[in-house]
Amino acid sequence: MSLSRDSRQERKLKAFRRAQFALKQRLERIDFEEDVLMPEIEALKAGKAVLGLPEGTVFDITIEVPPDDKAH
Repeated sequence: MSLSRDSRQERKLKAFRRAQFALKQRLERIDFEEDVLMPEIEALKAGKAVLGLPEGTVFDITIEVPPDDKAH
């Protein structure tokens, strides 16, 4: 007997619905990447305005770690 309060059928239903929700999110992510992200990346590569930045803007992302955190 499981220590969970849910019955086996309840756990199966939850697993099914979570998988269904995860699939919906994955499909929406594909649409987002194709419809939003890829056009923005192509525009960025072509030197066009992206995210409100002027055309031709070049930027780098730098992650800086404070000196006291380097040991972690």
